[in-house]
Amino acid sequence: MRTRLLLPALLIGLVACSAPADGDSQSEGSGATTEASAAADALTVSVMDFMIEPAALEATGPTVSIEVTSDGPTPHNLTVRDASDEVVMATADLRTGDSEIITAELEPGEYTIFCSLGGHESLGMTGTLTVIAP
Repeated sequence: MRTRLLLPALLIGLVACSAPADGDSQSEGSGATTEASAAADALTVSVMDFMIEPAALEATGPTVSIEVTSDGPTPHNLTVRDASDEVVMATADLRTGDSEIITAELEPGEYTIFCSLGGHESLGMTGTLTVIAP
């Protein structure tokens, strides 16, 4: 009789200990929602030989997210620089089919987007990102 009662009691205790606390589950949900909303609000760009499509982007700041996909046969990246030639955001070098979302806090203004791999910018892989105030 004692064994019959002990097993259900242990199972109930185990389930109670493994359930997440309210604060923990809400915190995880908030992070997932933030990531999902950043991806949903991201500008979408394709980099390929030797162009960026679209070449003219416009975003409402200050938080700007860009989802970049490499659609060309050779590696490319997307680099963003401000008016003083400072790089403010960049992807890794992406191979065919690879994607990356980059996010930064940017001031209103015009930025240059380009591929920083050797000679790609001079071959036409350049464009503009205009950030407007909210």
